[in-house]
Amino acid sequence: MTIRQNAEIQVSQAFVLAAVRGRIEDPKVRAWTFTLDGHDFYVLKLGNDSTLVYDVAAEQWYTWGSFESLLWRAYTGRNWLGGRGFADIYGSNIIVGDDSTGAIYLLDPLGHADDDAASGSAVPRPFVREITGQIPMRGYDVKTCYGVSLMGAIGETNNPTLTAITLFTSDDDGHTYEQHETINVVPEDWQARVDWNSGLGSFATPGRLFRIEDRGALQRIDWIDMATDEE
Repeated sequence: MTIRQNAEIQVSQAFVLAAVRGRIEDPKVRAWTFTLDGHDFYVLKLGNDSTLVYDVAAEQWYTWGSFESLLWRAYTGRNWLGGRGFADIYGSNIIVGDDSTGAIYLLDPLGHADDDAASGSAVPRPFVREITGQIPMRGYDVKTCYGVSLMGAIGETNNPTLTAITLFTSDDDGHTYEQHETINVVPEDWQARVDWNSGLGSFATPGRLFRIEDRGALQRIDWIDMATDEE
């Protein structure tokens, strides 16, 4: 992330007001706030033109951009109160969304590159994504699981660490999970099917929880299905 201060021309409130009024019906105009090192910042993204940031403590407008652009890739964000523990590791608890790749990451005020879960970062930091489903059971019934299938689309990625998809199951309401096979998928397979067909066993009451984890492989999930002895 690069920060450029306009030292020659002060960006006035009137300029910002005029820019926003000129794009009042344009959904690309975004405004959000965050606090860093005791300073409150107001971010105003003016479509595809530029990103203006106002430092309330310094009473100064800045232009923040990514690479050589005057447009910052952070589309929206906020201080994550529950993520304060990440500040010591990643530099802050400010979580933002990238409108170029769809990635979500934490801002590092000392970093010199945009952090991206897939590419474009000096130090890529993937994050775990989870989806969970459940098949409840009642009484004394027992169900055999012959396989679990997932149908969806695999995104574009050049990072081999982001192609893994892992299945976990829990038969005790999520208190403990058993890890099953990790499957590495092929990037840009827009009609991908992932199957887990071994070691799934049987389950009874209260049922089974299915958890699937990835770090950026899945672009879209169409459906998840379980093959049982009833089929």
